[in-house]
Amino acid sequence: MILELRLKDFVLIEEARLSFEPGFVVLTGETGAGKTLLIKGLKLLMGARGSPSLIRPGAPKAVLEAVFLPGTKIKDRLARAGLDSGEEILVRRVLTPDRSRAYLNDSPVSLGLLTETISPLITLASQHDYQRLKDPEEKLAILDTFANLWPLREKYEEQYRKLKELERELEKQREKLQNSLKEEDFLRFQIKEIEDVAPQIGEDQELEEKVKVLKNLTQLEEHLKRAARELDAALSALGRGRKELREAANLSKELGSLRERAEDLYYELEDFLAELNETSRKLPRDFEDLEQLEDRLYQLKRLKRKYGPSLEDVLHYLAQLKKQLAELSYGEEHLAGLEEETARVREETLALAQELHLKRKEAAHSLGRAVRKILPLLALKETRFEIELKEGPLTLSGKDRVDFLVATQPQAPLRPLNQVASGGELSRLFLALKVASARGDSGEILVFDEVDTGIGGEVAAKVGKLLKELAQHYQVICVTHQPQIAALAEQHFYIEKQLGPGKASTVIKELTPRERVAEIARMLGGPEARDLARKMLAV
Repeated sequence: MILELRLKDFVLIEEARLSFEPGFVVLTGETGAGKTLLIKGLKLLMGARGSPSLIRPGAPKAVLEAVFLPGTKIKDRLARAGLDSGEEILVRRVLTPDRSRAYLNDSPVSLGLLTETISPLITLASQHDYQRLKDPEEKLAILDTFANLWPLREKYEEQYRKLKELERELEKQREKLQNSLKEEDFLRFQIKEIEDVAPQIGEDQELEEKVKVLKNLTQLEEHLKRAARELDAALSALGRGRKELREAANLSKELGSLRERAEDLYYELEDFLAELNETSRKLPRDFEDLEQLEDRLYQLKRLKRKYGPSLEDVLHYLAQLKKQLAELSYGEEHLAGLEEETARVREETLALAQELHLKRKEAAHSLGRAVRKILPLLALKETRFEIELKEGPLTLSGKDRVDFLVATQPQAPLRPLNQVASGGELSRLFLALKVASARGDSGEILVFDEVDTGIGGEVAAKVGKLLKELAQHYQVICVTHQPQIAALAEQHFYIEKQLGPGKASTVIKELTPRERVAEIARMLGGPEARDLARKMLAV
């Protein structure tokens, strides 16, 4: 149930704080006073998108807060969603001209999570919701809720999605197999093109360096020859110097270390010169090597352009091609296994759909019988009501097509609800369905807006009694124009539009017993109806 609702700078409401009691609660007020603001506020707290137009003129932001006391079913739902509700749930929406924010127990949350958390707590019933009775999926949802079939339905939906996924994969594999021959030829062509070249990682860099060397071979040889001549001359000079140092060391032992260093320098230079001459000797001596290298380099570059950009990428692509070719090779075997699995899952899905169908068929009889018992209490004594269940192709909700059939005249044939019922009849049928399924529903708060459309007098009194009966199972909040309904409530709020200098504001207040008498009298037609109002409130 909802314990408290706080609205600040919301549309025309400067500030309002409503504390709700369990049971039957009504909101009344003059036409145009803003009774539907409560509905708008609850929708925002259920995750509806906000708008800057909902901020009171002149205010920087609008703040809406509500405290909910979830029942056991809702707590279980929250636990399954990984949310710890505690004893109470605090919901807050903050609307500014630039953005909208949502909070759950003071933690920021997305609108999606807010909707998932709070929507199960509240069932909003307005003219729009009554029209939803014409929606086949809505009718099926009502039946499944009545029969507590949602666990089975969720199991079926999971299986159905699995079936659809397998069927899509099966179709994909069949198309793939049809194109496999053409694809296989192309794969083999690409594999052969790469394997004929047989590239090695880093080979292109080595070839580029070799080509560079060959293209500069003449200059390179000349530089190496000059270097060898100069170093050979240096070696001869170093040899003569070494000989002189050797003679000097014979005369003075202190020069021994210098002589040894001269010896080392001589042999080091001698080795270096030998290595330089060997390098010169190994240089290519003809340009046929260059042509071969350039041709090889061209082949590698062509592969990189097609499958690269690097040789490593080319080899990675080759591995992918071989993998695809291997997959094609066992495509028929894979397709056969997929067909077998799809057939098995289809049988399991059909079995669940049949189980749903049988339980829905039984529930349709029970719900129809319960609604027919309630209709006379809503001045719909002559109205006949049946629930028709037809089988059809599998969908996400099963194989059943549900329709609510109504005849408003004794001799009239049963026809679909959307072809027969008026707005007032729709609202009463919605109420009858809610009362009939009260023990099977999972909601905790029912909010009715304009449930009294098109009715009055005795019919309104009967609607009020049913709402009061419904309040034994739910917290029922009703926006009403009918005194017969308002008089039966256990808590009464009055909504009033007040006009001030240059602005209007909406005020919501809970009525005292004395104020309720005055309000019921106003709804009945004036002050002279006070005695009747007192009698109605005494009932």
